[in-house]
Amino acid sequence: MLRELVEKAEKLESEGKLNPLGYDKYSEPIKWVIHIYPDRDRIEIEEYAGENGPRAKPSTRSGKKAYPCPFADEAGYVLGVAKHKDGEIDSLAAKKHQAYLELLKEMALSSHFSEPLLREALLAITQKLQYGSIQESFEGKAVFNKTWVTFVYEKGHLAHQQLHELPQTNSFWAHKVAEDVGAGEEQFCSVCGSKAKTVKNLPTKVMLKGGGRQLASFNENAFVSYRFSEKNASLGICLPCAEKSSQAMNYLLKHNSNDIYEDKNASGMVNNDSPRNQIAVYWLKNDTWFSIEEQEYNLDDLFSIPMDFSDSIQVETTEELVNKFLKSPWTGQRSTLNVDENTFYLAVLSPNKGRIAFRDWFQVSAGEVKANLINYFEALSLIDTSGRKGRPYTFQQLLEPLEDVDPNMAKTLVRSAYLGEKPPFSLLQAAVRRIRISGARDGSLESDGKHKKRGLEPVEVWQRLCTIIKFCLTFREEDTKSMETLNRERKVVAYQIGRLLAVLEEIQRRAAGGTLSSTLVDRYYGSASTAPHTAFPVLIKMATIAHMPKIRKKRRGYTDLENLMEEIMTLINQAEGFPHTLSLPQQGEFALGFYHQRTEFNAHRIKNKEEVSDNGKNPS
Repeated sequence: MLRELVEKAEKLESEGKLNPLGYDKYSEPIKWVIHIYPDRDRIEIEEYAGENGPRAKPSTRSGKKAYPCPFADEAGYVLGVAKHKDGEIDSLAAKKHQAYLELLKEMALSSHFSEPLLREALLAITQKLQYGSIQESFEGKAVFNKTWVTFVYEKGHLAHQQLHELPQTNSFWAHKVAEDVGAGEEQFCSVCGSKAKTVKNLPTKVMLKGGGRQLASFNENAFVSYRFSEKNASLGICLPCAEKSSQAMNYLLKHNSNDIYEDKNASGMVNNDSPRNQIAVYWLKNDTWFSIEEQEYNLDDLFSIPMDFSDSIQVETTEELVNKFLKSPWTGQRSTLNVDENTFYLAVLSPNKGRIAFRDWFQVSAGEVKANLINYFEALSLIDTSGRKGRPYTFQQLLEPLEDVDPNMAKTLVRSAYLGEKPPFSLLQAAVRRIRISGARDGSLESDGKHKKRGLEPVEVWQRLCTIIKFCLTFREEDTKSMETLNRERKVVAYQIGRLLAVLEEIQRRAAGGTLSSTLVDRYYGSASTAPHTAFPVLIKMATIAHMPKIRKKRRGYTDLENLMEEIMTLINQAEGFPHTLSLPQQGEFALGFYHQRTEFNAHRIKNKEEVSDNGKNPS
């Protein structure tokens, strides 16, 4: 994986998208620029209004350790300012300022600053800081311990240039970083194969879930091998490869990553340091653009849809996504569309204190990804509770209704989507169990907001759970298309029994003549879906004796319901009647049959209301 990250970094570097070695962006921008005019012996302080670009960033600056940066740094280092914005005093300000002056002297002696004008600038800055003339120039200006300042030496070719951005400063800092992280031993780099001094830690930390973390590091002797002790143990990676891999990962986390599972507490707050969090990072070996109906799209955006919906690819339904984007022929304008020769990379990461844990890693041809995504989304395709074409769900949205879900289920969904692997049995088990407990028992298909689960309406919970069940039962199967909607002829007894429960519920609704606060589903769904032989005789007797006569008397569709019951009972009898128990996959079939039949009833109600409304009458 590191080799692929280094390759990605080299492409980004050629495009000017990577920072110099040891440089990174800070959240705190530069506030003040110190202009030194040596010819006129003048110092001017200007409030900085430019871009917040990358600056030298030590990997070891923390706690009581003073570690200054070349030219641009906090006022506590550059000027010795001890006071913070909140009035607190930095007791280490004097130590930091002295370390900064020593760094300037070190830079003046370095071969990286051998040019006379640069040495002159370093000497001038050092002297003016020691004499206090730069500090005096800040009189009346808001400057605190953490305020960032930088220098411009207004002479010759250095005029108007911030000194921390000079190539000479970059190379000096790269050399200093190498000394800090080097293991002191020459080895063959495991990434690029060159013989060079290897590192014991990666210099640039990777920003994951709000914290800087090591992509790879060494500080415990439990992993010592060969002749290295804990003090000089090496990661077997040279500095350029170590830095490039970290910088590429930072870039990808910012531009090509998505949370696929977040560890949230009861109030919905994410615990960023929890190793249960899972973040997918992905990229293509070669950037690829394709055209559909004269509209151009990036392949990265299409491939990321299982994780997050792209702003550039707008789809309303899963069917539209599959047919318009995945199955339709592509044309290329910016690049050749040799999809099979392109490679898709994906890593699943988790925070682990100050480090990063790798949960998964794979690479697969882009052509295979396209084919696997077709199978994945076709298995997920299911009508919604209004009878309309369903919309695509992301990994997080699918798992959201499942309580106390194993975070690794997110990883298995990733592998199903991109590698075509069968979903785990545990995913079906979790969805069936959840829907058996409460997922189908909203009592009504109307969203009233009274029984939200994790911010979701009960109807939405039910819909997503049934989508998971349909996905698990039909993934890469011939019936994946036929199970998107009601399948009257399906020769699976559990499916037909589920339909029957929906019919019995509808009979209860029509007999009542209005919206019920609860239905027989609230009481009987669990037993009906696990032990139908025991539950259904009672339910059928209740319907035929207590409810059907009312429906006939009030003319609420008696004949249609009677015919539908007879149709379903015929199919059940052909399968030798009600089973004593249903296995877990059969309970999934039951849930789908119930969902499909109930959804069809709801779709008819919506259609009838719309027709009445269109005719200018008030719907009852």
